[in-house]
Amino acid sequence: MTKIQPAVRVAASMLVVAWLFVPATFLLPLVDSTTAPYFDLTEPVAAAANAVSLSASSSFAPVLTVLLILLVVSRKGMSKRRRAAEAAGLVVVAAAFAGGGVALNENVLKEALAVPRPNIIALAGVDGAGPLGMTPQEFYRSGDKRVRSGLLGAVLSQRPAPIPLDPAISRHWVDETGYSLPSGHSFAAFFIATLFLIVGAAHADSRRLAIFYLLLPWAILVCYSRTILRVHTPVDITVGSLQGIALGVLAWFGFRAIMRRFGSEQPAAS
Repeated sequence: MTKIQPAVRVAASMLVVAWLFVPATFLLPLVDSTTAPYFDLTEPVAAAANAVSLSASSSFAPVLTVLLILLVVSRKGMSKRRRAAEAAGLVVVAAAFAGGGVALNENVLKEALAVPRPNIIALAGVDGAGPLGMTPQEFYRSGDKRVRSGLLGAVLSQRPAPIPLDPAISRHWVDETGYSLPSGHSFAAFFIATLFLIVGAAHADSRRLAIFYLLLPWAILVCYSRTILRVHTPVDITVGSLQGIALGVLAWFGFRAIMRRFGSEQPAAS
């Protein structure tokens, strides 16, 4: 059995510490999306939360992943064979485990658990008497995501607005009409942070490793942004981030297996 490097142990420990900030959202006023008071979603802090949230979306997470792969494989002292093997290995495990996790969440878990998003619950009001004009259950039965987006867009365009929103956040609400549990953005953020922090700890020099450690506060902020925007609850981000860590660790072991098979192992840079 291959010995785990001290730097990897430290990185794993820091990952656990970072994750503990996620369930802390249950205790934080304004961040907990299930209990008033809430953030004013017309303020700059809300717009910043929306931008952070988008960094873990399906549009930007793959770009970040590619940049991190390039950061890993561009270190000095590597043969071309090793460089190609690492790049291919990281692409394979990132696509397989991240893609599998997204498919599991979107097509299985969310549909099976059928938990409404907190913003939909708020707009529905008591027994469907709110601006949405129906209960959350009726909203989710009204049609597919395209139909639900149309319904929500019509509600949010009313004047006066049922909930004051920054225009970008309003568009985000309209785009996000699937079920709530677990949080896909939280999964993506912690998957990326887990996989690349451990890979960086195993292979990067100390200067580059500092960059990989920045993934931890980023992942925490992504989780917080989801509750600030009221599209997820603390439960959603806690479960989603745990999934990200679990699949990120599995992806790391998959990457090591690929390296043993296709790339001669080289010691980590000091």
